[in-house]
Amino acid sequence: MSSSARAITCYECDSVNNPGCGEKFAGDDIATTDCEVVAYMHMLAPGIEPTCLVKYYEGMPGEKIFVRRSCYYGDSSPTGIDCDESPDPVVPYLNFLGCQACNADLCNGAGDRIPVFVTTALLGVLAILAT
Repeated sequence: MSSSARAITCYECDSVNNPGCGEKFAGDDIATTDCEVVAYMHMLAPGIEPTCLVKYYEGMPGEKIFVRRSCYYGDSSPTGIDCDESPDPVVPYLNFLGCQACNADLCNGAGDRIPVFVTTALLGVLAILAT
């Protein structure tokens, strides 16, 4: 590991396999990951400091939103964040809605609110469907 790298610990879960990982986050029984160790072991994103990420997908029947919390190994600057919009391996049939990156330990469990752009997008879709 590089001496200049900053270690960060993130929650690692999805709302299908752990209901506490969903919109109403309950971190009591959620796994955590040292993202720097994972990046080093898999030689991911050399030179990029990992951050934490929350990804949102449209919900499964009976749920509003599917949530994935994990480490993120991309550009997390406000203008550079580019979440992988590919289907989630757990629920590949759900559509990607958006994401939030953060750079403090376990920050991807905080603020169990859907990002503003997701709420705006959902309201826009509902308005289109209503017409």
